[in-house]
Order: sequence, then C-alpha cells, then structure tokens
Amino acid sequence: MTVKSAGEAGENPLVPNAKLRQIYLKMLEARTLDDVALKRATTTGRRRIATIRGQEAVRVSTSLELGEDDLISDTEPTAGMGWLLGGDRARLLRGIAGAKSKTDVLAEAGCKLLLARVADKEERLHLALGAALALKTQKRTGIVVAYARKDEMSAGSWRKTLSSAAKLALPIIFVALPRPGAVRKGAESNELCEVARLTGVPGIPVDACDSVALYRVTQESLGRTRGGDGPVLIESVRWRVDGSRNGIDDPLEHLKQFLLERQICDTKWFAQAAKARNR
Repeated sequence: MTVKSAGEAGENPLVPNAKLRQIYLKMLEARTLDDVALKRATTTGRRRIATIRGQEAVRVSTSLELGEDDLISDTEPTAGMGWLLGGDRARLLRGIAGAKSKTDVLAEAGCKLLLARVADKEERLHLALGAALALKTQKRTGIVVAYARKDEMSAGSWRKTLSSAAKLALPIIFVALPRPGAVRKGAESNELCEVARLTGVPGIPVDACDSVALYRVTQESLGRTRGGDGPVLIESVRWRVDGSRNGIDDPLEHLKQFLLERQICDTKWFAQAAKARNR
C-alpha cells in the first residue's frame, strides 16, 4: 500500500509522501482493531472498554519513530495502541475484549516499550519521570513518551511534575491527549502549554486531528530531547475554524482530505486501503 498515485504531488522533505501514506494506514488499522475489540466486548456482555478513537493522529504521529531504547507511559491498555507498539492482532483482540487483565494481555501480545502501569495517575507520571532519569543516568539514547489526559491532574500537580522534569533536564516528552466527546468551538484551549512555559518546559499546542503537524512537532521534540535539552510538552487540542459551524474533527478524514487535495493519494488508493482493512 505504498505505491504512488498517478499525478502525485512533489515530496515534502520534512514529511515524505510515503510517510504520509504510512501514517494513514496505521491510523486506519488502529481504529479498525479498536472497533472490533469494542464490538466483541459488547456482544459478550463485557463492560465498555477503552479505545484510542479520536486520538489516532496523536498516537501514531508521536509513536511512529520511537526506537528500542525508548519507553512509553500510557493511560490505559487498548487494542489500537497495543498494535502500534508491535502487539499481535489476534492476541490483542482476544485479550482486550475478554476478562483477563489488560496489562497482562499487552505483555502476552508482545507489545514493546511499555512501562508498568499503575492506577494512580500522578504516581504513573512520577514513574515515568523515574524512568527518564534512569535513561539519563545510564547515558542511553532512549527517551520516555508519557501520554496523559489534561484533567488527570490539577494545574498545580502538572506544574510540579513539569518543574521536576525541567530541573533535571529529563529526556521525556509529555503528550496531553485531547478531551473526549464533542467539543464546542472555543471550549478547549492550550492551557497546559501556559503551565509548561511557566516551568521552563517548551509547550507546543497542536490540532489533535492534524497528523502532519503532530508528526513534524514530534520530530522536532525528539531531536531536542535526544540531544539532552530536556523535556517537551505536546498539547493536542480540538479546534474549530472561526466562522465555521463544523469542521473535520475526525483524524482519518482530516488526513484523507489532505492527501486527496495534494494528489498524494487518489480515491482508488483509499478504496484499496478500506478493502485491505476489511479482510
């Protein structure tokens, strides 16, 4: 599925066309797995399970270029993110939709890079700080990517966590996830970026649906963090364009429109991608 489309637009050296297609396909596969897992859990009478629906652009763009020495601290186990981290599809679907411990499921499915998960949200980020400190002390090239919801902690707790990371110049990238559900225009702002800047941590707000912008920001952040320049906060925000009633707030549709408008992919390519997904 990396074949060029007829009349394909010129390459952007920062985000090559092949990379854009790869991002779309990974987003599509992650959503498909989450949807199947959710359907299985519902039909078997299980309680509703967590998914990364609506977060696909954030998750794919921030995890795509991670290496073997890198680590991830995540909010909760999901089939979609498990697959992005190298997990086996069949095992993820069976386990996530079942009654077994979701943490055990991810381990048995072969998911890589994941730090141990704890229920307490502040403690989880403290463990992520500890992991980043260990990487720095051992002079390894790895970094930690810590996903967190904006409302998991108070502004004071966020400030304390970010201050600790800045003081020690830790190799960690905090990724603040977009708020779930429908968001009215102006209902979400980049408030965490302001908190981060007060602590000396670069805070970068990015449209949660814009996988291209998220990928570019992540590459810049990885370069800074791997270079020993300390932590970064990437805050994903759902925005609406002023004067518009609607807007593309689905990450997959957002990237699809981008690829079509720039003639990087055509409708036939997307049809083939959908067909492959349904196999």
